[in-house]
Amino acid sequence: MIFYSRYKKFRLENKISLEDIQRRTKIDIVSLKAIEAGKFSEISNVYVRLFFKAYLKEIGVDIDEGVEELNNFLNQKKSDRKPRTRKKKVKDDDKSLTFVDIIKTDNIFNPNILIGSAIFFILVVLSFVLNNSSDISNVDKENELRISKSSLEQIYAIRSEEILSEETFSFPITIRFQSNNENYIEYSDSTSAKEYFIFDDTSINQSNSFSEIWNGEEKTFLIANTVNFELVFFSENTFTDLSKSIVNDFPIKIDLIADPLSVSITKYIPKNR
Repeated sequence: MIFYSRYKKFRLENKISLEDIQRRTKIDIVSLKAIEAGKFSEISNVYVRLFFKAYLKEIGVDIDEGVEELNNFLNQKKSDRKPRTRKKKVKDDDKSLTFVDIIKTDNIFNPNILIGSAIFFILVVLSFVLNNSSDISNVDKENELRISKSSLEQIYAIRSEEILSEETFSFPITIRFQSNNENYIEYSDSTSAKEYFIFDDTSINQSNSFSEIWNGEEKTFLIANTVNFELVFFSENTFTDLSKSIVNDFPIKIDLIADPLSVSITKYIPKNR
């Protein structure tokens, strides 16, 4: 797993939200998400290392190691080292007996010591098991990927709008979308909505493609990222590939309009900071 994905996983495991980091550092959410997606080119060269250092400090990992990984990444080098937490100083004046000191004494067969030793080992085993079972829940991942319409308006500005006339559509139409990246897709109408999540984790048994049926009514797609994304409309007499028309590093909205029959594509970019 590449370093910025590991830091995101580390943050989620420790229940640190991007909103908390934003409040403490004053770094905007768009830049924080760019850091965790490895899109450092979207941050000004003047600020990229300052933002990254502040991010590392907030999640509690080694800053020097993280900056070294960032420099290697920016220089087209790969690093697979794991993040490590900053070490706390241990007081030298702790003169209490260690477990090794105890077992070296003549009282090694004392029942109280044996019971205490057994309890100690049980606690060690339980601690190890608990620390190694702290999986990130799907709910946490979904909350990170989800884009609401309100956040879309607050964070992003419209980059471009395009309307495609499709009078030759033959219904019902199957709409198939496939993403090769971590992604979020919302498919909705005026009364209901469906959400699709694609996680950047090969250990999760899930599909990276979904299909919906369109019968000509008005619908809306909200897609987080359309890089390496496929969107195809097809039926018995219809085939339209919109994949190249929708490419955008940031969210897009696709409105399926019933009258006149058309497809509206709205692309977004982050607002000027």
